[in-house]
Amino acid sequence: MKQVDRFKKLPDNARIQAMGNLFKYSDRLTWDIGVRIENSTRQALKFSQLPYLSRQVVLNQTTAAIPPGFPLEFTLPDNALWQMATVKDCGLVKFKAGDEQSQNCFMFESEDKTIYLPQLELARALFFTNNYFANAALVNNALDFEFDVEHNPSSDDEEFPLDVLINALPTTNCPKVLFDNEGFRYLLAWILLDSDVKDSFESIYRNFSQELIKTDRFERWTFRFDPPQLKGVKIAARGWKSPDENIWFINRIEALENLSFPDIADIGYFHPNFTENKPSSSKGTGGTYPQLPTQREIDEESDGSSDNESALIFCDATLINFNNSPRTRKVYAKAKAKSGGKEDEEKPSTLSPEVSTDDSNSRGDIPRATVDGLDDQADNANLYLNKFDSFFKMLEILEKEHCVKQSKPVVRKLPEIGRSKSHLMTDWSPRCMAIVRIEHQGEGYLLLEVDTSDGRASIATKVISARALQPIGLLRDFIPEIERRLLSNQFSWPKKYFDELVGEGNHKSVSHQQSMKDGQLNNSEVSRWAIRFKLVL
Repeated sequence: MKQVDRFKKLPDNARIQAMGNLFKYSDRLTWDIGVRIENSTRQALKFSQLPYLSRQVVLNQTTAAIPPGFPLEFTLPDNALWQMATVKDCGLVKFKAGDEQSQNCFMFESEDKTIYLPQLELARALFFTNNYFANAALVNNALDFEFDVEHNPSSDDEEFPLDVLINALPTTNCPKVLFDNEGFRYLLAWILLDSDVKDSFESIYRNFSQELIKTDRFERWTFRFDPPQLKGVKIAARGWKSPDENIWFINRIEALENLSFPDIADIGYFHPNFTENKPSSSKGTGGTYPQLPTQREIDEESDGSSDNESALIFCDATLINFNNSPRTRKVYAKAKAKSGGKEDEEKPSTLSPEVSTDDSNSRGDIPRATVDGLDDQADNANLYLNKFDSFFKMLEILEKEHCVKQSKPVVRKLPEIGRSKSHLMTDWSPRCMAIVRIEHQGEGYLLLEVDTSDGRASIATKVISARALQPIGLLRDFIPEIERRLLSNQFSWPKKYFDELVGEGNHKSVSHQQSMKDGQLNNSEVSRWAIRFKLVL
């Protein structure tokens, strides 16, 4: 993957050769971490930039680059079988300068291989996929001061009752833009709701405060933490291997699969800066995050200013998959009118090309940015079936009264396309599309129904002739392109594309039945919708 963000004072194609200790000079407020970079005299970056930093990763790429090393997949054994070690003990890392050889590792056996996993790299993959958690990890009880967890909160949302409400307190430094990412919402809930995971996160500060070495000029610490129980978690990584492939050293974790998530169904998130937008009649494009110009520079030294809403920037993603995927949504305390689909319209959509990854402080002189390096792989679209309640009731009437046969529906979460927010509901839960095949009088039809129950947009049901589609392939082969065009086309069906795909007369759009209440139909309205649908067939 080619990184689009640049580190201001690093050369092109700067490869990280080694990672060292955390340290801070006495006259500074923020922490640095030792790094050694090929073709550069620089020996440190900010700890808040950790989402980007792993051994052999290439920064400031001018061409797409795969980090040196070999791919490896393995399953973690019970933590009780892990041993403490250092980089030096492995013998596979040749770089000797700085503090590289003394960095802490976990060592364990997996599938007849001895694996050395740097503790900092495991913590990065688990927690530090964004700079907010990197900054919070070095503050005593930061999460307790910034979040309050409310179990079984009162809720007037019958379709989406909450089991847990996570409140970001007014004291929080957590940028609200992170909550737009469902993966971050899972990660935050995982840390706050699983006591073993939360203790692991807090162990970073415990070890930091107990082992910190102080001198007159600076403070330093060799990273160490207590991992949560990870037995059975599958890891995909890259690293070095011995000639007989029996010993491995992990440079970077690329994916974690089967992390244990608490058995909770519905989670809400409140941030004091959330502002709900009331739907308007205009289509808009769904709005944008506060973003930077295409050419972005991360200042390795500057602190963040408090004068801007955090911009969202991206680094190479770590894929995370949990064994349980609850529904999540944002919860609002107030609403304001909107136009054209943009949230917080008074906020600028572009900022200075130079940014800091640190939290804001009195010394900050450039805009702060929020790094997002997490790709959630949860397959939980089935959890949102109830959003299509009126649509499925209409199909039931067609089945019972008009001899229409229907298949089991498939529900997909719409993908993120560019900077549009159309793939998200106004509560920031995923917007989904239901796909159903029906048969009537010997003819088959494929129905595409997009969830518009939030009233943010209006789009008719797409009806496609199965007979016309059959000669060229299966619908699933064309769905990604249909979704891309749908979300890139101001949230409307791509008519010309369907004309080319199946022919102008072989697809139709059936408008939704008007309702007295946005997104919900009563029984008589559903019946009228079924009759109109039958006439189209």
